[in-house]
Amino acid sequence: MTTVVISHAVGNMDTWLKGGEERKALFSRYCSSYKILRQEGTNRVSIVCENVDLGKMEAAMGAPEIAKAKAAHTVIEPLEVYIEVAGGK
Repeated sequence: MTTVVISHAVGNMDTWLKGGEERKALFSRYCSSYKILRQEGTNRVSIVCENVDLGKMEAAMGAPEIAKAKAAHTVIEPLEVYIEVAGGK
């Protein structure tokens, strides 16, 4: 299990924020918890996911309901994914 950061732009921050409950249900498939960070003055967010099962995350990212949620929440591609480096401290 590791920490993953996913960063991306959103088309409408209010719409994106309203998708919090759906995001919580989707993310629970592959991480134990997460927190949201917003780049000040922009419509860019980073999601810090803790205790990620990378195999489950990869499978979830390809699921049709994720694509549907991304469109509904106004997620703008590309998603930047940062994976914790073992021994990188």
